[in-house]
Amino acid sequence: MVQAGGPYYQVKKGRWDGKISMASMVHANLPRANSTIDELLKLFTSKGLALHDLVVLSGAHTIGFAHCEHFVTRLYDYRGSKQPDPSVDPRLLKALKMSCPHFGGNVDIVAPFDVTTPFSFDNAYYGNLEAKLGLLETDQALFLDPRTRPLVQELAKDKQKFFQEFVVAMEKMGSIGVKSGRTRGEKRKDCSMHML
Repeated sequence: MVQAGGPYYQVKKGRWDGKISMASMVHANLPRANSTIDELLKLFTSKGLALHDLVVLSGAHTIGFAHCEHFVTRLYDYRGSKQPDPSVDPRLLKALKMSCPHFGGNVDIVAPFDVTTPFSFDNAYYGNLEAKLGLLETDQALFLDPRTRPLVQELAKDKQKFFQEFVVAMEKMGSIGVKSGRTRGEKRKDCSMHML
């Protein structure tokens, strides 16, 4: 993150990890690209995170890319309407349609979460949401929802505030589900090993 221009923070070391890691447990613990704000809040609250954390941690989408499959319905058949999502800027819609056809496209094609500064960790992501340039439905929903819009607007104006709050939220997220003691977890010396 620092190499991309983002803030530095220390990651706590020595935490106990669970002894079970199964792909089948992942889906229920991650937001979907088309989750509603209510669904996101329910998930975040279940992890001890708040609405504020949701908006700040979503700012991680200032870097990175998503495959077409995660947003293609916004381009062609938003919520079964056979029309594009009206909250997508027409210029972005046109560009995304060129890369992501409705059917039969290259599954390896990706688009940047942040269309203005895709390789810089900055607060441009939030300004993009104000300009209807959110890639995922969950991204754009942060600006459309009256509960989250004020914070999006605030972070769009103040990069340092975003950085400060992002560090706090990441540290908070890093404390989710920490195990304690040998009976509940282990300290791995080789993190590449998969345990069952």
